[in-house]
Amino acid sequence: MGMIKLPQNAIDFFKQNLDEIFSSGNLAEGKWNRQLSEYVSNYCRVKYAVPTSSNGTGLIALMLIYKEYFNRSEVLLQSNTMYGVKTMVYSAGCNLAGFIDCALDTLMPSFEHLKKAVEDFKGDRNKLVILLSHIGGIVNPEMKKIAEYCKSEYIILLEDCAHSYGATIKNKHS
Repeated sequence: MGMIKLPQNAIDFFKQNLDEIFSSGNLAEGKWNRQLSEYVSNYCRVKYAVPTSSNGTGLIALMLIYKEYFNRSEVLLQSNTMYGVKTMVYSAGCNLAGFIDCALDTLMPSFEHLKKAVEDFKGDRNKLVILLSHIGGIVNPEMKKIAEYCKSEYIILLEDCAHSYGATIKNKHS
């Protein structure tokens, strides 16, 4: 297994700004997070981008918000996901309600797989959250259709985009 090599210009930038970052006392807020948020918002052409310490932190925070404020506590995951994603469901105090099959050609759920999983779901759909992960830098090719379906069924759809940051489908970022 190889190491992740950072570009030298990124290392140099970090070294040049390290003292300011630590002396400011703003490790989780302030100018650096604002700049990152603005950069990501502009890069992805979205209204908001909120930096978090990790993908897991962001997903847990979203599931907690949906659970506490909207009573959404039943989570369906795609069958091809990392163990850590499963533990995030439990860390947010939610119930893992089941898994959605994945297509062999994309390793992600197709629209039909997702629709079948929702139809087979025995619980209260008003409590349902679906958490899908893009795989290997590729955005699920049926994400738009999946998102439209979830919206029409009043199902919360969360996209785990940790592996597809910067990836696009039809010129739209994940």
